Amino acid sequence: MDKVDKQIIAALQEDARVSLAQLSRQVHKSRTAVEARVQKLIDNGVILGFTINVAKPEQSEQTAFLMLTLHGNVCHLVFPQIHAYSEIIHAYSLFGDTDMMLQVSYQQFEELMVLKDNLMALEHVADVVINPVLKAWR
Repeated sequence: MDKVDKQIIAALQEDARVSLAQLSRQVHKSRTAVEARVQKLIDNGVILGFTINVAKPEQSEQTAFLMLTLHGNVCHLVFPQIHAYSEIIHAYSLFGDTDMMLQVSYQQFEELMVLKDNLMALEHVADVVINPVLKAWR
């Protein structure tokens, strides 16, 4: 690995999304030469991948599942009432003790509590249980 390879790595560590054209200008080499060097660094296991930085969890969207127990088989009546809530990503009708499950997105836990209160105020909703997602396994 020579000086140019080190410059390429440093530039990619600073901004993994930098274009090959911009990278070639930074290291004073042709775009084709830089592309070949980057590919060689990948092939040799020097560059293991390209990453991004994301906001801290407290600043980013969180996910929770809300389990609704309804008074009777009335999901078809409840869904039109909750459809307008922007924080609801998906709504599911279920068979079993829980009648409806909502996947929601939020930033602050207090938002979930407000949503729960709004749902509890609906005529056919008997109970709402909040299940915040701690970790998503992929």
